[in-house]
Amino acid sequence: MSLYIIIAGILLLVSFAGLIVYCMRGGNLLVGFIFMALVWCIIGRVPYRTVVDTVFQASVENYGPTIAIIVFGSWFGRVIVDTGIAGFIIKKTVELAGDKPLVTTLMVSIVCTLIFTSAFGVGSVMAIGMIVLPILFSLNVEKHVAVGSYLMSVAAGMYLNIGYVNQLLALFPSMAYDNVYIRFGIAATVVHVVFMLIFIVFHYSKGKKSRAWAASPASPAAKPIPGIAAIIPFLPIFMVAIFKWKPVPSFLLGIFLGLLLTGNMATYKMAIEKVQKTLYDGIADVGLLIGMLYGVNIFSTAAKQVSPILSELLGGVIPQATLVIVIIFIIAAPLGLFRGPLMVFGSGAATLAILQATGFFTDPFLFILFLVPPVAIVANSCPTQSWSMWGISYAKMEAKAYIRTNFPWSWAIFAVNVLIGYFLIGR
Repeated sequence: MSLYIIIAGILLLVSFAGLIVYCMRGGNLLVGFIFMALVWCIIGRVPYRTVVDTVFQASVENYGPTIAIIVFGSWFGRVIVDTGIAGFIIKKTVELAGDKPLVTTLMVSIVCTLIFTSAFGVGSVMAIGMIVLPILFSLNVEKHVAVGSYLMSVAAGMYLNIGYVNQLLALFPSMAYDNVYIRFGIAATVVHVVFMLIFIVFHYSKGKKSRAWAASPASPAAKPIPGIAAIIPFLPIFMVAIFKWKPVPSFLLGIFLGLLLTGNMATYKMAIEKVQKTLYDGIADVGLLIGMLYGVNIFSTAAKQVSPILSELLGGVIPQATLVIVIIFIIAAPLGLFRGPLMVFGSGAATLAILQATGFFTDPFLFILFLVPPVAIVANSCPTQSWSMWGISYAKMEAKAYIRTNFPWSWAIFAVNVLIGYFLIGR
């Protein structure tokens, strides 16, 4: 091993540690990833033309198909919310459950999970949350249970959410949203939902039956729409899984039928206004996310350029046994919080780069390893997730109370689902 490899490798690892600290302190991820890409290219002595043409240009161009899916998924989510479909489904669920707080919380959480298998974007989460949370608060469900269960239901739907999964697929070109993945997605969703229901029953059984929030409990009235419109949230997944459609036409079909069945295409002017508004709001919902994902892809491409250095330096240090890596990740699950080294949309992007650089691990294995933490850990219990911060603020909770309430359950969900993924896909 040459002196250059040793020095360059140490500098790469030191900068990796710096990225972890930066991310966990709440630094801007887009700026951090672009800066790290430059630093790693300089340390790795990557040729100038490669930096310009491949790291910063080709990486962004190649991410185009994924961004299209994210945009159309977010647009579809806005249609589900703005046409009243989500509110209608939730209202009917509450009516069916009656005035029983426990039953209502359980049923609403399951329904929200189903909705978020297709609805995508922070705007959709907030809009549906402003329907769900006042209902739960009005039934005297304690705020940490109401917020915790709602955000767990959002996370539970993400395993099958085409928009979310495709963010990861862009980093693993050999993987696809196919029947093999859907089998895992269904299993992981079921596990997540089971833990969510146990979470609700556990906290309800030992909680105080007192009013949770002083604000008005009234929720927005659900718009009168035909019952058949309730199938619209599940249409994109159905078209992808059964008819093998691609995501964008699946979302477009859902958007068209969602607008049609809810009377938003009664006139040409109404249709155009609704299309423009939902598209605009959908893009606004994911604008910052898209910027961050571009940063991840730029950094990932830079990491590939320096992978020979990392491979030679760490090849004899990192365990090659995949099950050992899985166990290490399970033990280290708290490092997924605050954009830590297990969160691929944070400093975990560098962790992924290091593991890929060794050449020991297959894409399916790494895909599962980095797919589960953003759902089971971050979306489920981390206040750095944008909609989690909104929920905490909306309910006037403290962030530490939210973490304390949700994280133990997140850890268990992560452990079970990463093992399921390992045995179904990752081996």
